[in-house]
Amino acid sequence: MELYKAMQERRSIRKFKPDPVDRKLLEELIQKSMWAPSGTNVQPWKFVVLTEKKKEEFWQLSNLVIEAVDETLKQQFSDKMRLFIHGYFRDFGGAPALVVVLTQNNENQEGIQANYESASAAMYNLLLLAHEAGLGTCWMTGHLAVEKKVLELVGCTDYRLVGVTPIGYPDQSPPVPPRKGDKLLWLDK
Repeated sequence: MELYKAMQERRSIRKFKPDPVDRKLLEELIQKSMWAPSGTNVQPWKFVVLTEKKKEEFWQLSNLVIEAVDETLKQQFSDKMRLFIHGYFRDFGGAPALVVVLTQNNENQEGIQANYESASAAMYNLLLLAHEAGLGTCWMTGHLAVEKKVLELVGCTDYRLVGVTPIGYPDQSPPVPPRKGDKLLWLDK
């Protein structure tokens, strides 16, 4: 698959088949994801995979996440869409696994920013590689609102949360979302 084609065709999946994803495949995808660039080659990321009981424990954070982000959802979405998002936070569309992406903490703000950018590149690599392998994902950031609880649950309290993605075989094929506005600015003079 060509890279640009993968970028165009990858979608945020919100409904998954119950079929488990082979552990070896997940490990391979995550190892490949770690070939992302990182500031001064720190490679500050950590990937935590949750399945079965641990995934269900993670679901218990859902009500806290919904409570934390619901006001923003009310401003951005219809009630129908907001309730759909609530449901998605509760079961991640039935995905058989969750991947929590973390980054190292840092003493200074510039270091924290660099670590987030590096770990975000690794996370995006995972989304593209998963798509290429026939898997679906959905980069979720709502859990940033309960970051401390997420870090406690995964046993990595000295890290920072980048995002969460369910991962599994898609049971939907979402339409292509439109691109929003003019996002390119040239400054020649």
